[in-house]
Amino acid sequence: SSGATGMKVQKMCGTLQDEDLIKTCDLINDNAQYLSKTIDDFRNYIKGGREKSKFNLSTNIEHFLHLVSSSIKNQEVKVFTDFQKDIQIESYENELIQCYINIFNNAKDAMKNNEKEKLIFISTKVEDNSVSICIKDNGGGIDEKILPNIYEPYTTTKHKSQGTGLGLHMTYELIVNGMNGSLKVENVNYEYKKQKYKGAKFLITLPFK
Repeated sequence: SSGATGMKVQKMCGTLQDEDLIKTCDLINDNAQYLSKTIDDFRNYIKGGREKSKFNLSTNIEHFLHLVSSSIKNQEVKVFTDFQKDIQIESYENELIQCYINIFNNAKDAMKNNEKEKLIFISTKVEDNSVSICIKDNGGGIDEKILPNIYEPYTTTKHKSQGTGLGLHMTYELIVNGMNGSLKVENVNYEYKKQKYKGAKFLITLPFK
């Protein structure tokens, strides 16, 4: 939607270049294919016909970042990555991307009114016999009153008129019950380039298989 609207504005202003047109059309197609695959994945999830695949974790996260690149650009979000190289896992690739998107959307909404820069940090590493994926923002953190119930259905971090309260619930279900992993969240204070920030940190832990 952002891509199509952006092209329309560029066309009206006479600034639409062929390179931008092709790039945006490719991005729209990639998202459409992803959404189609997501429908199949959830149908299989409900029917119990899911199949694991082996994939590179860094490539998996980069695919997610490509899908949300329009939102990153429009919302002026800066994403910093720190990946441990060559982590291969056997899991449900598309469902994991959906989890990233849910967490990203939560962070994006939390940072909407940031006076400072909007920052997201994503890192991966191997710990013991599992893999961890850390996603941290500088959106001020989650209300401590709802933090203990954050994964319960219809618990929303946004205003009731804006959120359904199902995104993080679905993320929890997919990771914990669907992938035999764990999902933890906490509010953290940290420093980046001598600036102090507060935000939410989500930690996904998954088995290699």
